[in-house]
Amino acid sequence: MAKLSHIARLSNRAKFMLAGAIFFGCLNTLLIPAPFLAAWLILRDLMAGDSDRGLYYLELAALAVLLRWFCQLASISLSHYAALLVSQDLRHRLLQHLGALPMYWHSGQSLGALKKVYTNDISQVDSFIAHHIIDAVTAVFLPVVAIICLTWINRPLGLALIMMVISCFIVQAGSYRAMQGDNLWARTSAALEALNASAIEFIQGMPVIKLFNRDLESFARMRSAVNEYREIQIMGYTVYAPRWALFSFITVMPFIVLAILGSALYAAGQISLENLALFLMLSGATLAPISKLIRLSAMLMEAQLSIGRIKGILDEPPGPTGTVEAVAVTDYTVTVENLTVCYGEKTALAGVSFTVPSGTTTAIVGPSGSGKSTLAAVLAGMEHIASGRVNIGGYDLEDFGPSELSRIVSPVFQSPFMFTGSIAENIALGRPEADDQAIFEAAQAARCLDFIEALPHGLATRIGDGGETHLSGGQRQRVALARVLLRNSPVLVLDEATAYADAESEAQIQAALSTMTIGRSVIVVAHRLHTIAGADQILVLNEGHVVECGTHEELLTLDGRYAKMWQAHHQARSWVIQGLK
Repeated sequence: MAKLSHIARLSNRAKFMLAGAIFFGCLNTLLIPAPFLAAWLILRDLMAGDSDRGLYYLELAALAVLLRWFCQLASISLSHYAALLVSQDLRHRLLQHLGALPMYWHSGQSLGALKKVYTNDISQVDSFIAHHIIDAVTAVFLPVVAIICLTWINRPLGLALIMMVISCFIVQAGSYRAMQGDNLWARTSAALEALNASAIEFIQGMPVIKLFNRDLESFARMRSAVNEYREIQIMGYTVYAPRWALFSFITVMPFIVLAILGSALYAAGQISLENLALFLMLSGATLAPISKLIRLSAMLMEAQLSIGRIKGILDEPPGPTGTVEAVAVTDYTVTVENLTVCYGEKTALAGVSFTVPSGTTTAIVGPSGSGKSTLAAVLAGMEHIASGRVNIGGYDLEDFGPSELSRIVSPVFQSPFMFTGSIAENIALGRPEADDQAIFEAAQAARCLDFIEALPHGLATRIGDGGETHLSGGQRQRVALARVLLRNSPVLVLDEATAYADAESEAQIQAALSTMTIGRSVIVVAHRLHTIAGADQILVLNEGHVVECGTHEELLTLDGRYAKMWQAHHQARSWVIQGLK
């Protein structure tokens, strides 16, 4: 678990403000007893028959209240500003670090968990710094100062007050240990992450749920996450409630205990009336801040867990930080040597080797689950290599930084993501400095203009969440191809570039691809075998291994797995529903 002291290191800009907030918080705490002390002095003088200095004491009390207001304002302002700087710096650092992490790290993460870290956990740290650190200073500092003063005035009453304060801390420490012993806070956090992830999945899958007439109760993962979170909450209440009741009982007892004990001491002549009055006034003020400890301990645990999760991401090593620049590569031959990729204990690719000569096209085919998309992701630098190497023009992928590798290799995957913005902005994603003419020419080459010109504002039409229009799968893939054309990378990796296209869109995409592949090293993953029959070489994958390699004609002559796939492909294309012939 991360130490609370790590908060001070989360933002260099905030640590001095946080120190100032604690300083003014301590001054504010020291001034809390001032009005009680003024009342005690006035009562003492009155009991002695002296009333001349009463107004002086009142003026001092008023000055103390004014100073306390200033210290409280300064403390609150500095703590809130420190919290603002910490949360701002954390969000910037997280975004930058998430961008520097390798893609294979992202593929193994839960969207709900990352969302919770970026929103809930940072907000938790923000809230703790802004509100609870100063409360903790008051809760600990005021009882210590008050007890020292009161014990000096009367030892028996002071010792009684000390015993009650110690009892409060013992009960609270027991609650803290109980929650840690059952790991309730970590389990609550994990249950909340699972609830977030299942809620996101449930919302995203709502059309399918409605289509098949299912509801929340029938959605097993969502139901399980809700039940798990409820059980954890009930367990926490069961552990915490009795201790909270005992803690609350002790914090309201000082006045009663001190009144009874003080009356006995007064009757025995061991304490004056004015000193007894001071004890009764300060006893409530002494233990009142301690009542916040039970909430502060909960906030402390949540803040520590949040810091631990944030620090866990920031401690993840970034992706390749090679220094080779894209301009250093003059030959775009892609060489794969003994490549092995694993997902946990499962091997997705094993000992894969092949070469894509510069300026040629290599197609990758095979049954579902054979490792085609994994291989495409590796070639694009988006998958972790367990062993082996991928080389472009004499340089391994790790020799390039992410930005330089993206200048050389451009991938187009099955379901390209469209950001919220205009079509032009989405096309210019890889070259934000591109002018309107370059974007237009890229869209034209990718065969996008036919549908773009029919949209309300052409290339300026907004798409994505809350956009003006919704693009079909084939249209999205053509926009993704336009991105790649504008990027003008010498190596293309196309993973099912026509996966969501109808016949018309497929023809348009194939026409665009015929333009794009000229002079480039191209690796194409395809299920529709007729689209890659003209490739310079075809690799056939099966269970993560290359089982055949050659041209279309050579593989048909072998009469092996590819020939069977080709035959099945033609049978599937000629299939029709009975009665519709």
